[in-house]
Amino acid sequence: MESLRFTRVRHLAQQETASLALTAYLPVSGEETTVSPLHLGKVREKAEKALAKHTDLKEVESFRTNLDYALAQVTEHNWSEGTWFIAVTPSVAEALFLPFLLEEDISVGKALKPYPALYALYRVKTVFIGVFSENTVRWFEGLGNRLFPLSIQPEVREALQQLQRARQQIQNVAVDTPQYGELFAQMARSAYSMALVKYTDTLRQVVAYYLDVEQVPAVLMGDERLLQEVGRGLEGHGSLTLIGGVPETASLEFIQQHVEQHLMHQRAVLEQMYYPFLAYSEAQKPEEIWSLLQDSLPSSPVLFIEEGYSFPAQVLTGAKRSLPTKDGVDLLVAAVREKGGEILFLPPGKLPHPLMLLMP
Repeated sequence: MESLRFTRVRHLAQQETASLALTAYLPVSGEETTVSPLHLGKVREKAEKALAKHTDLKEVESFRTNLDYALAQVTEHNWSEGTWFIAVTPSVAEALFLPFLLEEDISVGKALKPYPALYALYRVKTVFIGVFSENTVRWFEGLGNRLFPLSIQPEVREALQQLQRARQQIQNVAVDTPQYGELFAQMARSAYSMALVKYTDTLRQVVAYYLDVEQVPAVLMGDERLLQEVGRGLEGHGSLTLIGGVPETASLEFIQQHVEQHLMHQRAVLEQMYYPFLAYSEAQKPEEIWSLLQDSLPSSPVLFIEEGYSFPAQVLTGAKRSLPTKDGVDLLVAAVREKGGEILFLPPGKLPHPLMLLMP
């Protein structure tokens, strides 16, 4: 299965030290849709300076190959209002477009520095989205208000083709074999039913992967009957939402609109459930919240944060050096996400205190 951007960045953050690692953040803002050749040249220049000092020629060759691959990904896509995150080692090549602006930076050393990307991803909702019918399958990764297409797995493509062939066989039976019409029609219908079961089972396996392994909510759209079949047996695997009536030819904007409406509804429900309790909650220091999040919790926490609020990360850790972020809010948000919790940013003045943790 293709991992989501969130998962890939998190894995990079957990990787061991490499012999040589390049991490770059290249923002694309305003009317731009591509990274300028000048900025790409800076990436290559810093990489070559480091490679000139590297003694392992095989690793140098692998690094250059991976760098070429990553930079090619940047030049092949035209996206705006975001940041290209590039991570390259002799064994890793990643170029991911993130739908938020991060500070430009190019660093080369013995460790990747994916934390700015990781913490930015923690602040937005990551969702797996599927749109399917008996004619097509489309997978997306939703980050904030941007949808990124995911590749269709070979087993899904094969199951869909078998279903389409079985359906075509039903249509051809009456024309090709009129004297044995009923017998062959029954055989064709049986083959179609088996192909449909295999198709829905295969779709269910994919959705279960993203719910269980990637641990993200899933939103499925398309044919009502298929949605019910695919959703059967996924109870308890995670947050699953079925939205019927979405045509298979729906535009990306139409799909995105439905996802946004769903996420806004979920947020409104959470606010209605928990916001009234904030008026009766005592003020909590960041250190107290951090301490709670280090323990095993009976339920998924909900963290309310005033927009624009921040404090030094060293308040939580006590360390002044080697911190992956300067903002303590980043650490709290990451800890809540790791616990399977929810993050709700509210406008200034709406919260009794700028930082409040609830345990449902």
